[in-house]
Amino acid sequence: MGFGDAVGHGVEVVRLKRSAYHDVAADPLALAPSLVITALAGIAMWLAPPHYPILGILTSPLLSLALLFIAVTVLHFVATLMGGRGHYLTLLRVFGVGRVLGWVQIIPFLGSIVQLWSLVISVVAMEELYGLDRSKAVLSVLIPAGGLLILSLVSFLFQLAVLGGSTAGGGLF
Repeated sequence: MGFGDAVGHGVEVVRLKRSAYHDVAADPLALAPSLVITALAGIAMWLAPPHYPILGILTSPLLSLALLFIAVTVLHFVATLMGGRGHYLTLLRVFGVGRVLGWVQIIPFLGSIVQLWSLVISVVAMEELYGLDRSKAVLSVLIPAGGLLILSLVSFLFQLAVLGGSTAGGGLF
């Protein structure tokens, strides 16, 4: 699968065309283009305001790739615990081409909202690639997403507590 075909399949994955999930999953040559699509999504993230230092042109694609591997690892693990039968690399290829959605991040505000669609893409992937029924597919996506939300909230509250303590004249030590 060439890069142009991978982008086309990525658009079809975003549109929830189930046959595209299977086409990408079955094509081992889709891995390289899916990683390039993911790296380009990282560049789109870097280009969106506010701009980060120039070093971000290198770190954003690497961060995007790292997050792809982490997300696929976690979702593969949870889907397997839910009784799903799928393969890590097929999920990696499908999620990678689906990161074409990440290119929208270049548009302020809209890019962040559109990224919520990736949850729906993930549920369909769990159904199609792991053979999970709808309820188990939703749970396999929402459990890690909920965990991430809780970690983010705890981190935010911790930062707020540190900032509040330091501005109130107190210190941590």
